[in-house]
Amino acid sequence: MGCAFAGLNPNVSNLNFLLPIGRSVYNALDMKLVENVVNPLRGIKGANFQIAYSLSRFVNPGGANPTAPPSNFIQGEDQDFVIGSADNANPFRYMGPSTLDRTHQLSFGGNFTLPWGFQTGLIAHFYSPLAVPLVAPNSQLGDGEIFRTDFTGDGTTQDYLPGTKNGAFMRGISPSGLASVINNFNQTTAGQPTPAGQELISQNLFTLGQLQTPGFGGVVQPIPAPIAGSVGLAWLRDVDFSLSWKYTIKERVTIQPGIGFFNIFNFPNFDLPPNILSPYLLGTQGSVGATTYTQQQNVRVGAGTGVYGLGAPRVAEFSLKISF
Repeated sequence: MGCAFAGLNPNVSNLNFLLPIGRSVYNALDMKLVENVVNPLRGIKGANFQIAYSLSRFVNPGGANPTAPPSNFIQGEDQDFVIGSADNANPFRYMGPSTLDRTHQLSFGGNFTLPWGFQTGLIAHFYSPLAVPLVAPNSQLGDGEIFRTDFTGDGTTQDYLPGTKNGAFMRGISPSGLASVINNFNQTTAGQPTPAGQELISQNLFTLGQLQTPGFGGVVQPIPAPIAGSVGLAWLRDVDFSLSWKYTIKERVTIQPGIGFFNIFNFPNFDLPPNILSPYLLGTQGSVGATTYTQQQNVRVGAGTGVYGLGAPRVAEFSLKISF
């Protein structure tokens, strides 16, 4: 007895193979300015600072989506682990910005020597948002998901929306443009059969009308429209500042008390890997198109542990250094 959806050999069932054919590419223009100056301004004895900027693009074809939306999508696309292709028939179909891609990365910092033994330090980072694909979520209608979210007929479900690539959201598609993309999907793709459904029709097993029967789940399902005020992924903004005082006793013992502020301006930060807005278009809070600014608490960077959490809420650190 052959398989329902025959491949090259109709007598062989589904077989999974792992092949080392994945590809990722990182290209960047990196610039850095470093400067050391003496007495640059009145009241400043010396300064050592640098500015770095990176204009980059990190692309890969994405990864296969799990059966149910995970709490974070990036873990399912971590190329440091063995991941399946998002499209078994054409592994590079969705080649686009990685979920770890940041187009702009600006960092600057330095330290300044002041009169009376005082010294200040500054480090700042401003990174543009990450990117995620737009994924058709599991319809929750039971078995047969290949008839609802396998748009390419390769056997994987929860495909990226037709016509989009990996990392389409926050690159080619902005939060304001998401409504038009979903509206186009609902008008042209929803209600139509996938390749698996078309095969049932061509074999005279079902008619299109039968597959479209409400509740039957034999065709592509519509996706909820974005809500008003829905946000995209956010910029990373962080400024750290320190101030210390150095005093030497009889040229033998040096004491240096200080205070440091991490994220001194207390910028709210969101969407740091792996905790980002879900790309599954579920229409529920926490997912793309269904989350407003005030509803982002689940993807807001928290305090965590220690004082070195990038983008975490403001933290103060007191220090005392004794050299002898």
